Amino acid sequence: MIDYLSDAQHIHDVIQERLQQTTAGRRAQGKTGGGQPGKQHSSLNRAVVVAAVGALEAFNEDLALTAQPLDPQATPPASWYQIDGKNGMVQTPSPYNLRKLYWTFFRYDPTSDWDWAVEVAPSELGQGSTWRVGATTYQGPDASSFLDAMVKVRHGFAHQDKAQKPPAYAGIVTLTPTGRIAIHSHHATNALSVLLQFAVLTTSGLADRLSITGQFRWSTKMAAANWERLLKNTPAGALTAKSWKNAPQL
Repeated sequence: MIDYLSDAQHIHDVIQERLQQTTAGRRAQGKTGGGQPGKQHSSLNRAVVVAAVGALEAFNEDLALTAQPLDPQATPPASWYQIDGKNGMVQTPSPYNLRKLYWTFFRYDPTSDWDWAVEVAPSELGQGSTWRVGATTYQGPDASSFLDAMVKVRHGFAHQDKAQKPPAYAGIVTLTPTGRIAIHSHHATNALSVLLQFAVLTTSGLADRLSITGQFRWSTKMAAANWERLLKNTPAGALTAKSWKNAPQL
């Protein structure tokens, strides 16, 4: 996941740098607040979500391929059930396809382990403002709906499919009055964070399902990739801090 998510993180770093520059410029002029982000930010925010969904696909293929030899029962019922390749089951990594992948091979439904903590704006909750508020959590079916909206953002942006609009879902996508996709900076941050939360919780859940013993380990590469900030104050972060070797307090 460190490698798969690197492009999305690099784009996100550019967004944060530009926002800081805008804020600094306003303060130099004696103005308060961060100011309205430029039009380029909308495309950059979308690019983070698109890249994150690509990482979601690649990670799940790797996870399933890694787990398959560890489970004698993990044999697909027919040749058309493929984990990766051009006919891979999660080329579109919707929650439906992800659940089908893990159930087909491992009789594991990861939905019960999904528990995201994300940032939402009051405007997404019908309260008017676009400023960020504290974390909102999504569990089980709601967490699945969040992922579904995130994947549809990628589809709508990559394919410019006007016939299939993603639902407005607090924390990942809003729709303008004209029905256009609107992706804000906190949506981009949430996409990165949820990818890591997904990786931690799904891998842990699958390991439990397969009765794999041992201990996950926090690596220096994870620290260098800023995983600590993205997992801070999330259920996945709490699990990592409690049970992973060398993990920081998250």
